[in-house]
Amino acid sequence: MKNKHKISLLPLILILCSCNNDITNTTITSNDTNSSTSDNGETSEEMETNWNDDEALKILTIGNSFSDDSMEYVAKIAHSLGVKEIYLGNLYIGGCDLAAHMKNAKNDNANYEYRINEGDGWKTIKNFSMETALRSQNWDFVSLQQASGKSGVPSSYTEPLKFMIDYVKNIVEQETKIVWNMTWAYQGDTTHPDFSTYNKNQLTMYNAIVKATKDEVLSHDEIEFVLPTGTAIQNARTSYVGDKLTRDGYHLTYDLGRYIAGLVFVNKMTNLSIENIEFAPVNVDENLKKIAIESVKNAIEKPFGISFSKFDSEPKPDFSNYNLLDLEIKPFAYWNSTHKDLYSTVVDYDSVSKRFYCTKRFTKDELPVGSIITIESGYRYRPEGWKNDGPQNSRPDVVSISLVHVTEQWWGDYIYRAFNIDNSNSSSLEGDDNVLEALKIYTPKK
Repeated sequence: MKNKHKISLLPLILILCSCNNDITNTTITSNDTNSSTSDNGETSEEMETNWNDDEALKILTIGNSFSDDSMEYVAKIAHSLGVKEIYLGNLYIGGCDLAAHMKNAKNDNANYEYRINEGDGWKTIKNFSMETALRSQNWDFVSLQQASGKSGVPSSYTEPLKFMIDYVKNIVEQETKIVWNMTWAYQGDTTHPDFSTYNKNQLTMYNAIVKATKDEVLSHDEIEFVLPTGTAIQNARTSYVGDKLTRDGYHLTYDLGRYIAGLVFVNKMTNLSIENIEFAPVNVDENLKKIAIESVKNAIEKPFGISFSKFDSEPKPDFSNYNLLDLEIKPFAYWNSTHKDLYSTVVDYDSVSKRFYCTKRFTKDELPVGSIITIESGYRYRPEGWKNDGPQNSRPDVVSISLVHVTEQWWGDYIYRAFNIDNSNSSSLEGDDNVLEALKIYTPKK
């Protein structure tokens, strides 16, 4: 018999933080069509969902760092599409596979970091149990997934997946839908040790993930549907973006990669149209947004096969009305804006300095809105930022997108920006003759 009693986390959450939801006035709009593609690849009538009965979208993921990636932008995407209330939870243990989740459930282990988002950003509560999270809301969706290295190994699914389905079903409301997050294959040049399972070949890994999902997940009628996150990422890799959607060879990039994953979650779960979505992360311009939307729509229509992007040629900006900015690059050095003592000083003496080149600090007058930042393939940068002349609370995320437009949103509240340049493998830049030309910034001619 299902236990229907729910435990409220509100008092605990209020102790940790003040949570004031942002309410949008946008009208919720459904997709233009009334049909979708079922998980066997055939078109079927759109599934009726009741997620909006209480005008709130409530999603719990039981996962790892890949569920962190998948959920990062879900709240902002949903709000942009008109969803009024958001309740997101992510039970996180790094690298946690289905077997470990099963063990934690059996023993009621309180060893998760529970990430929560009520529409105003993510907070973390430590030492949380799966059962407590499952009982904390009347969830619309509970998402399961396998650890990335085992995602294409069918034998790793069988026993723990059945247990997890039964366990979740025994706790949640009857209306709660259990769904499966089909994650992505690694970047082709990753150094992840589990890549050898797939002969260090991205397409081999993707096809193995698809096969494992078909064989092991779709055999369970209790799984409502598959979130084709991995297929959306693979689709986007056929665009001019190429195989540059991870920040370290396996975790998604903080901007476009995570944006694509979030669009999959919201579009598949709610059936809200993403065609004209306004929200996109700061480094995702209109061209990249089109790629993200196309990749997701094609993945939902064809979840177990790659759809090639029509955006296969990158638009080339005309730099004739721009000046190339002198970056005053310093080798084997970096900025750390959060360091309590060295927040405004270049670090050029520690064990990781050899991995970086850095620029000078720029003011908004020196790097104005309308400028263009480019980075060569194989490199990335962190656009350090300072909002005052003291140590900062956080650092901007690393960027590998080849072209970024400097906007008011990019500057935000920062008064200074600087750039740490490294390669995508986080290895030493000693002997690298190309790094000096990797980052370029073009400012509008006056």
